[in-house]
Amino acid sequence: MHKACFLLFSFAFFSLAAPSQQRMLSGYLKDSITELPLAGGMLSNPATKKKVQTDAAAFFQLPVSPNDLLYALAPHYNYDTLRYSPLFQDTLTIYLAPVNVMEAVTIETGYGKYQRDSLQRRHDFEAVRGHTLNAIDRSSVKPYFGLTINLDRLFKRKYKNKKADEQSFVSGEQQAYVRYRFPPQMVAFYTGLKGDALLLFMQRHTPSYQWLREQPAKEQVIDYVSEKLVLYRSSLQRSQ
Repeated sequence: MHKACFLLFSFAFFSLAAPSQQRMLSGYLKDSITELPLAGGMLSNPATKKKVQTDAAAFFQLPVSPNDLLYALAPHYNYDTLRYSPLFQDTLTIYLAPVNVMEAVTIETGYGKYQRDSLQRRHDFEAVRGHTLNAIDRSSVKPYFGLTINLDRLFKRKYKNKKADEQSFVSGEQQAYVRYRFPPQMVAFYTGLKGDALLLFMQRHTPSYQWLREQPAKEQVIDYVSEKLVLYRSSLQRSQ
């Protein structure tokens, strides 16, 4: 009897003393409204001090042990936590909700924030470019000797590419405006589409920057979504 108790105690002791069996948890991080992937999100395991970033497909792999508390984060989304269990599926999908759900499904409440973000992007862009040199080098001007041409202004590559940089910035700003007026959360809310179906709809029917500028009202965009949804469903029926 005593021997059996000793063996049982020894087994329990060594089981507790042995380190937890670690495994690699795989999964995806997605938007809870659209079910679209959240690339660039973060998964963190404070127990191991390990952090991983989701790739372009929102896929991640993180070393975990039973009962580890994991954190899932992404910009503009509420963070979430979960405690790992060996009963989890081999591939886990974690859904995060936007910080402001109503702002994500409407296209008017976030205009002030959009304007602030746009001004900040312009400020950062100008800071990266630095100060523009004048065509005339006034530091070399001497009385009665005319003006000296600043050759740096004419030949430095960054000034030759200034126009291309400006065009690239303007194009990026136009894309940001389209994302603000036509966010996937809003489209999912009014169409009921999610995941790959929503992505296909967005690829086919995202309006142009010019069209959105000419249609400033929220109702106009909602009507556009309704019209395009009819076309989208018709095209799917024809393809079946």
